[in-house]
Amino acid sequence: MRSLIRFVLIILCCTFAHYDAANVNAQYLNPKVAKKELTIRSAVVLPPKVEITKESAKGAEMMVAESADISVKVMEAVKDALQQKKINIATNSFEPAAMDESRKYTLADIQTRYDALLPKLVDKSKDIKKARFTLGDEVMLLNVHKEADVLVFIRGQGRVFTKGKTAFSIINIFSLDFPFTVITVGIVDSRTGEVLAFTKPVSTSGVLKNPKGLSKMIQKSLKKLPATTG
Repeated sequence: MRSLIRFVLIILCCTFAHYDAANVNAQYLNPKVAKKELTIRSAVVLPPKVEITKESAKGAEMMVAESADISVKVMEAVKDALQQKKINIATNSFEPAAMDESRKYTLADIQTRYDALLPKLVDKSKDIKKARFTLGDEVMLLNVHKEADVLVFIRGQGRVFTKGKTAFSIINIFSLDFPFTVITVGIVDSRTGEVLAFTKPVSTSGVLKNPKGLSKMIQKSLKKLPATTG
């Protein structure tokens, strides 16, 4: 009986996750992009931040090295997805060793501005279609490549379970606690700071160890972003 109840709960969770994934994988586009009034030809991908947490029966701990590694992998997946849209990726000018203190401060300030806006982008994603979000024209202070049309912000969180935590979750039939990965990609006008696109795909934590699965997830989430033509 317990196994039957557990099975039913899993089916319900999977059904909900499938329904929710259809929403979070949707591409929220600013009207200028959706109506192709603005063409994105070149992008600058800013340093990403993807944080992975390992959870055991005793608690949670940040996986620092793993977070840095997956951040790079997600960034490469995003770059690849954009390049498939014929969008050029501008030269990275944000390597720590190549920046002076002033540039580091400016980058940190813009990243902080984006992080402050992120909760609204997540909770009220549909408002992007109404062009309601912007970081302000202070983004120009980054002084990115003059041909770059947009800045790309990558954020993410992931939970991985130890064997003990997994066993506990399985035994507790009423637990809806499960490992997951969520990645958000924000595309912002490099001159006005206006948010042009936003996506928030969700998957199981297994995608972190599956490069093809990770790339597929990112590509799917950016599917509706218009490709550059001409």
